[in-house]
Amino acid sequence: MSLRMKTLTVALLTLVVSSPLMAAEDINNGYEDYTINRTFETMSPKDKAIANRIIYGCYMGCHRPAREEVTESLSPKLEGFDPQYFYDQWVDMDNERKAGISSQMKEIVYQYSPHDMASVSVVLGERKMSYNPDPDVLESEAFKRGKEKYDASCKMCHGEQGASTNPAYPPLKGQMPAYIFEQMTAYRDGKRTNRQGPIMAPFARMLSEDDYKDIIAYVSGKEYRAVERREYITGIGMPPVKDFVLPDTGQIQNFTDTKGEDSDYPQNPMSYTISESGKTVIDNNTKLMWERESSRIWMTAVEGQAHCDNLELDGYSDWRYPLMKELQSIGDMGEFRPAINAEVFSNMPRANSGIWTFPISDHPDHVWHVGFPDAHIMGQHTASTKLVRCVRADNGAAYHNMDYVDNGDGTVTERITDRMWQQNIDYKRRDWEDSINYCENLDYAGYKDWRLPNIKEAVSIVNYNKTSPSIDEEFFPNTPVKYFFWTNTSDVAGPTIHMRPLGLRKKDQTPEMLDLRHTGDNEGWAQGYLIGSGLGMTKDNLFYARCIRNP
Repeated sequence: MSLRMKTLTVALLTLVVSSPLMAAEDINNGYEDYTINRTFETMSPKDKAIANRIIYGCYMGCHRPAREEVTESLSPKLEGFDPQYFYDQWVDMDNERKAGISSQMKEIVYQYSPHDMASVSVVLGERKMSYNPDPDVLESEAFKRGKEKYDASCKMCHGEQGASTNPAYPPLKGQMPAYIFEQMTAYRDGKRTNRQGPIMAPFARMLSEDDYKDIIAYVSGKEYRAVERREYITGIGMPPVKDFVLPDTGQIQNFTDTKGEDSDYPQNPMSYTISESGKTVIDNNTKLMWERESSRIWMTAVEGQAHCDNLELDGYSDWRYPLMKELQSIGDMGEFRPAINAEVFSNMPRANSGIWTFPISDHPDHVWHVGFPDAHIMGQHTASTKLVRCVRADNGAAYHNMDYVDNGDGTVTERITDRMWQQNIDYKRRDWEDSINYCENLDYAGYKDWRLPNIKEAVSIVNYNKTSPSIDEEFFPNTPVKYFFWTNTSDVAGPTIHMRPLGLRKKDQTPEMLDLRHTGDNEGWAQGYLIGSGLGMTKDNLFYARCIRNP
């Protein structure tokens, strides 16, 4: 071989080895066995864009208080972790991890593909966790004690002041104080057992809660402050609203040629009456009276409770926080940003528009909110801030508690909403289209007019006063909690909810605009019965189905 050929061969080999196009790919054996080999430098622009979109959504939602340095936040900062460590923690949310508010994350696991989850892990791993210490804490005795205790017990794994460079151990420098405290108590009490659990448990038990607080002062530069706990409305024992009717979801768009989607079953169109003063709204279906204008300032859960307690509108002073099913009932799944009738319900931001709702979710410091960019259902810690919209009903009534009848033939009738449910599911997971077909073709208990429920119907049978499962087991025994249940409602906003341009409101759209069958929109609403969350999910996910009919 000539010198020129040898030189060319070496150059080509160098190009192949160094080219991002030939970078090592991840090994995907399913989300529980996924190995990240990509680096930030070798990721494609498309993967980075998808990851940044997901990250943006995380920080628009549950992790916003962490970014804003709300000391009491139970949600952590996400930057600076080794990508594989971060990914594995995400997976563990679905399996062993039960500490803190991990049940919120258990359901997010199914929202994205393993590849996209890995992309998020790589992008976040490239960023450094912010460290914004309080000067008073740096000068405190707790900081000095914390350094001593940290150096004696934590430094060998987590590095100097928590600035870990070991991929097996997460960074702690700058992390949220309440999150660290919560994880330490979870290791101590045996609630967090995944991955590093056996390593961390002895240290957590060796140290006291005062030691935790000192170490937190040292690594976070902030003082640990517990969330103020209050008794909030539970809904238990509140009677049903007289003449209640469950409203439709508001979805009139078409997403599929398959018979059985939400818009194929109009029943009770959403309908409202605005009071003469313009300050309150009556839902003509549910008969609930609403504060028309949401609060103009964001409030903690405690502040929001005081707002409703002190509210006087149109001669009424018995205003209260809304319960989950009540607030979700005014969501309009035919709209997004905001997913509500914006002419009836005023002062709704187009982006961040979460509204407090109750009871508490799966943690004493965690309650519910409906995020009205798309009307999703998630928990949020009470130290966070949300908008407030108060509600009332005559005679202390509420839409919360259900009235079930076991028909003895494998069906259950719910008398408040006047729906009959399939009691015994087949435990087979299907994608969205197949789930619709399954219910449309079901011959069960002598009935053939079954259908897949819409998202408001699926929410109606959640018992928000219990978890694991958040459903009444006497009437719906053995309900799975690891996966979601499909509804026939599509997610109009889709995965690009925070980025996509706003179109016309549906009342101003032409029939052609309402035909979304061939747009590639591929998310549907799925309801979970672990704690009661409801989220838009990619329609090729395999979830359960529980069919419904009108008796």
